[in-house]
Amino acid sequence: MSIFLNVVAFLAIALLPALIIWLTRKNKVLGAVGAIACCYLVGFAFSTIGFSGVDYDKGLTTTVAYVLVALSIPLILFSIDLRSLKKLTRETSVGFSLAIVAVVLVAVAMFFITLTFFPSARLSAMAVGLYTGGTPNLNAIGAALHADQATIAAANVSDTLVGGIYFLFLISLAPKVYEALLGRRVRNSPRADVSFQTEKSEEIMEGAEVAEPVEIAKNTEIAESAEPAEPVQAPLPAAVKRDDYTFGFSVKDWRRVARLAGVFLLAVGCLGVGALLEFLIEGTVGENLLYILLSVSLLGVVFSFVRSVRETEGQYALGMYLILMFSLALSMSIDWRAFLSDILPILGFFACAQLCTIVVHLILCRIFRVSGATALITSTAGVYGPPFIAPVAKAAKRADLIAPGVICGALGLAVGTLLGYGVGELLLLVPVP
Repeated sequence: MSIFLNVVAFLAIALLPALIIWLTRKNKVLGAVGAIACCYLVGFAFSTIGFSGVDYDKGLTTTVAYVLVALSIPLILFSIDLRSLKKLTRETSVGFSLAIVAVVLVAVAMFFITLTFFPSARLSAMAVGLYTGGTPNLNAIGAALHADQATIAAANVSDTLVGGIYFLFLISLAPKVYEALLGRRVRNSPRADVSFQTEKSEEIMEGAEVAEPVEIAKNTEIAESAEPAEPVQAPLPAAVKRDDYTFGFSVKDWRRVARLAGVFLLAVGCLGVGALLEFLIEGTVGENLLYILLSVSLLGVVFSFVRSVRETEGQYALGMYLILMFSLALSMSIDWRAFLSDILPILGFFACAQLCTIVVHLILCRIFRVSGATALITSTAGVYGPPFIAPVAKAAKRADLIAPGVICGALGLAVGTLLGYGVGELLLLVPVP
């Protein structure tokens, strides 16, 4: 019976995310909840099987979850064109740098504030990664710092709840609030002297939510240094995808499928390098995830400079699909008692962390004279990562900031995991009273 349940569990981990993606595209309610949250909910349902006296091997699903998140990191990083960073203006670079500074300050401060009554070193580290580039960073840091499954699951659920509420603010009132607090910046710049076909632009933006980072950076002219006197809608590039999980080609296109398979094997090789280093140095495999984390992150960035790797279609979508599989596998492995006891304090922690990070970033942007629109986009890039830039830019009527926002979000994905892990290791050295 146990073997049968293990097989069912593995099939569910591999196949259910595809069904969930399809459902979120067809149902507006599920689409609003999001595919990651839906995977956690389904995983929670699977984890209750143990209450009936029969169970699958939850230790094995935990191991599978950690392997999946390790494989997802290089696949996501492969698609990033870091050469596009040189196209960012000074204001955008300053705005995103301040976003990183803000989350580190807040995370460290919250650690010391909660030190005497709440063990939050790992939560602070995960918050740094989460608000520097998004959910993939949170999961990778949690796994690397050996946070238990219930804590990582509670952190993801908290991020979904808090982030969902704040996102509604971003696409409604936030553009006016940021403009009122930080003002507008109007410059006459040849880089911003771009004419657009407004009707076509609006039509494109209505149907677009997210793009793969490399495609935005590759196909869009960047003109973030100026804000036009009368806001206009800029067209998104043709390569914009419907969502994070759109591969961009048919499975019948065997050449592209084979190329993507090759890139996946490269990601496996990056993971293998980390495992080999751990074995040679520590004599263990999988017990110290630092080696794997460093290998997949650094090699992911290194191979992103290889054009044939970077421009492989579907690798970002495949990486995000592995994140869904990770979310499902992890939630299938949780201890319900630990999860229910952790969820409220962790929810409060991330609510405070996100609110304080946003406020500190606003204050810093005021001090360094970053304009409202740039502050809004760079904050979104840090808190949510690349997928949410387009709808926020649309709400702010600043489509010219989509490309710089996606570039900043991609940079956050590249540095957020290592930054959060470093902060976590330092905080874990602090003696707890």
